[in-house]
Amino acid sequence: VFFLPRKRTFDKMLRSISRFAPAAARLSSSVSRARPAAALMPQRFMSSMEGSKTLQNLKDSFAGESMAALRYEFFAQRADTEGYPDLAALFRSAAQGETQHAMGCLEFLQHEVGDPVTNQPLGNSVENVESTLAGEQHDAEEMYPEMAKTAKAEGFEEAAEWFETLAAAEASHLKHFRAALAKLKGGA
Repeated sequence: VFFLPRKRTFDKMLRSISRFAPAAARLSSSVSRARPAAALMPQRFMSSMEGSKTLQNLKDSFAGESMAALRYEFFAQRADTEGYPDLAALFRSAAQGETQHAMGCLEFLQHEVGDPVTNQPLGNSVENVESTLAGEQHDAEEMYPEMAKTAKAEGFEEAAEWFETLAAAEASHLKHFRAALAKLKGGA
């Protein structure tokens, strides 16, 4: 179960970000009301979600919160580069909160559909690696090659090269996760 930082710890962090106090105060008050996802919804309700708008909302929320966390990390790096360490700290703090929100959605989803990307079961390490393999294989062998092909056809060579680089990176991940799965299962 994933929890957000204790309110006192979080408030102390936010008080140190003096230039952005109004935004920090709003963020702090929203965190103090947060509870872990498992505490909000008993597992027995999860099987009744199939085909519901709520299930789609959980998937959309997981995707949105995940993207927000990465965007805020990117913004924090930019703020650091531009000489705004307090703003960078605020972005990083918000990114941590968004990550926890995404993990809360994933807690719900693991019981309903498993991995919201691959629809593979989640839970123990073997299941998690098997789900990861399905995603990495799709990315390396289907998604990124198709994206590279499209970019080339549209005349965007740099984007095509980037997609090809991502396909190669995903293939490398696939290799490493296959080895990890073999080790987990007692093989090589």
